[in-house]
Amino acid sequence: MSQVFPYNTNQSPVYHKALEIFKLSRAMAIHFTQDKHVLEMSISACPKDRYAGDLVNESLLLAPGVASVATAKNYSSRLERVRNIRKASKSLKLLCKNLEFSGVRESEFLILLKKEIHLFDKMIADWTQQLRRS
Repeated sequence: MSQVFPYNTNQSPVYHKALEIFKLSRAMAIHFTQDKHVLEMSISACPKDRYAGDLVNESLLLAPGVASVATAKNYSSRLERVRNIRKASKSLKLLCKNLEFSGVRESEFLILLKKEIHLFDKMIADWTQQLRRS
């Protein structure tokens, strides 16, 4: 069981992917908003800025979510935490669409982020299957 859910989440590929998504989201948000702080993004009158801030905030939930699954004591608690991760991932996809519709010109960044989120979703699904088998 420790192989599926290692207590040392630093070694988990799913955890590393979550960190990559956060770093990419933060870099994109800085670029899209001309280097605004996340707090400035969330109170901006510009929808693009608010979506970028939300993107950073949602992506920030992934790595701690993975760590919480790995350290949960029982099966139902793990599944609930996985559901929360999936909700955050779904929200990230929606925010990418919102950024596209708000006029972000650098669509290659959004394409890259969506690919990373898709890969993360697949990793979470595989991880959940391992949980069910253990």
